[in-house]
Amino acid sequence: MWPATKLTAIFLLGVWHCAITLAVETDFIDCSKKCDGGDVNYELVASVRTMPLMNYTYRGRTYSTPDSDTFLGPTMRVKPGQSLWIKLVNKMGKYSDAEMLGPPSPSAEDYYEMLLKPGEHIKYQRYKRIPDSAEGMKVDTPNMPKHFDSTNLHLHGLDVEVHMFDPVGTHDPDAPHIVIEPGQCYCYKFNIPVHHPTGMYWYHPHLHGSTAIQMWSGMMGVLYVDGPLEKELAGYGVNLQKEFVIWDPALRSVKPDPPAKHNAEVDEFLMGQTTLSKIHPFLINGKEEPHYDPIQVGQVLWLRVLCGTVENENTFIIYRKGQEEQPWEDVAVPFWVLAADGVTFPRPKKKNIMVLAGGQRQELLLQFDEPGTYVISQQGIQGMQFFDMLGHPHDQILATITVSEEESDPSLLPTVPISEMKFTPGYKEEQNIKPEDIVSSETIVFSMGANRDQTPFPQYYINGKSFAGDRIDFTAKPGEAKEYILMNAQHNVHPFHIHVNRFQIKEMGSELSTEKYPVLKSVLDFDEHEWRDIVVVPPSGRARIWVQYQNYTGKTVFHCHFLAHEDTGMMATLFIGYPKPRFVVVLWKEHKQLVLGLGGGVLAGMLLLWIISSSSRKQKRGYELAAMNEMKSKVTH
Repeated sequence: MWPATKLTAIFLLGVWHCAITLAVETDFIDCSKKCDGGDVNYELVASVRTMPLMNYTYRGRTYSTPDSDTFLGPTMRVKPGQSLWIKLVNKMGKYSDAEMLGPPSPSAEDYYEMLLKPGEHIKYQRYKRIPDSAEGMKVDTPNMPKHFDSTNLHLHGLDVEVHMFDPVGTHDPDAPHIVIEPGQCYCYKFNIPVHHPTGMYWYHPHLHGSTAIQMWSGMMGVLYVDGPLEKELAGYGVNLQKEFVIWDPALRSVKPDPPAKHNAEVDEFLMGQTTLSKIHPFLINGKEEPHYDPIQVGQVLWLRVLCGTVENENTFIIYRKGQEEQPWEDVAVPFWVLAADGVTFPRPKKKNIMVLAGGQRQELLLQFDEPGTYVISQQGIQGMQFFDMLGHPHDQILATITVSEEESDPSLLPTVPISEMKFTPGYKEEQNIKPEDIVSSETIVFSMGANRDQTPFPQYYINGKSFAGDRIDFTAKPGEAKEYILMNAQHNVHPFHIHVNRFQIKEMGSELSTEKYPVLKSVLDFDEHEWRDIVVVPPSGRARIWVQYQNYTGKTVFHCHFLAHEDTGMMATLFIGYPKPRFVVVLWKEHKQLVLGLGGGVLAGMLLLWIISSSSRKQKRGYELAAMNEMKSKVTH
């Protein structure tokens, strides 16, 4: 009877231990406590600030510090092999130093009014009748935009612990989103792998329902994983380095009623989503068409580009000023790409155009053979991005660069042509995914619904389902490689992003005409050996990717990186590895007191049984030893 009792006790004790673990696992901390146990430590404060922006006095949510002259949060730096701890402090909402900041969350009535008066000519097919009143609308509450002053943090592109759900690295399939309310603090703890690719990454909020509003507000920052690239470029005589952060805020002008001192703030969600905001430019480093300091003929500019847009793609084309209206195939100034999405190439690649989607990074080398003024242009996306609708997004000069007419200083020129430069690659050739590594192929379909009796409108789905955080949609095992066929049957763009894992693109295609949309040729241009964390699923098209699951396991997500799409449903859960037994999770959540009492009683009983058993064994063992000694004594004599 004792062995069965023992096994039962051990089993119940295990259940009790798992429940206790679930009870205490969280990375929320008291805001008076420190979060500085890493090799590198940062404190990030989400707050509301008033600052100059274009010709406005803007008030918005931001990570920037009071002494900063930019909307961007502090630049973070870390090296492979280091631990990175980040204390995120939420001082938004009632904890901001002035009046509460809008906009209000959109309601079913707001969607209803928009459906009655859409404000622009809609070119996609809509379905079902509009109800007689807003009360007749079906509301998908989990996918309604909301909680604009609650937040969390995502380190975009890094191979680190999963960190969408609480706690960081959770293996609980029912783990909730990390939701940091105003006045709360969270201690994020990450470990950067020793062999992590070095380059440009970034961070931004990722709370479902509030991501787009907070990103239109400007909550983002750059993160670098430092490595050999800077030293290698310096060895070639390339020392001029600049950032190029593209942002597409959706703002509205407001009357500066006292005591308010600002006249611009983030627009309502429905205005930003439909690009109807009156203030909706492309900004570079927070500036409208900034002018970069003059460089010399032949000098190389290392331009570190982050596309931090919320709902738009961008082209990057360089023209000599005055030639912007001519075909870029004929007159665009070529540039060199030496890294993408944080992964350095062994050799730079020459291009004359690239198309970027929100979240992507490109590290470029620019070199000019003649003096003059040059412009970097965003153009040609209109119509292609969203159902042939013009103005989505608009054409705009992003920045200008002056190349000096003065005689070049030889000390500022590169020691070899750019085409001959070699760099330490982020991935070695033998790390490429091979066909025999693929364990399965799965199809992921991105679709847009247009049911006029349902909010949010339009509806965004992955495999016909809107997002549900308590449902596991996809699974993978550590170490395995999978093929995903990404399908998009409609004429709109969906940049696909998977958290904490990279992939290689194997195929791209679209049913749209590259004659009608010439920039589509650049969207479809790919190198199957590059490692990316975002791929643009083309309008009316497809992409085939191979994903290698490697370092970290747990509950995470993938989604469309047009963030208004993500906020309204186009996201799915992904579980990598082996989840904690769901019956333990359910037992704990529904019967906490019973589990704690039972576990405590079993533990006490086991201790008592161990004491009695131990005492009994000692007495018995003493008798047997005495008998054995007596037998030995008889044999000896």
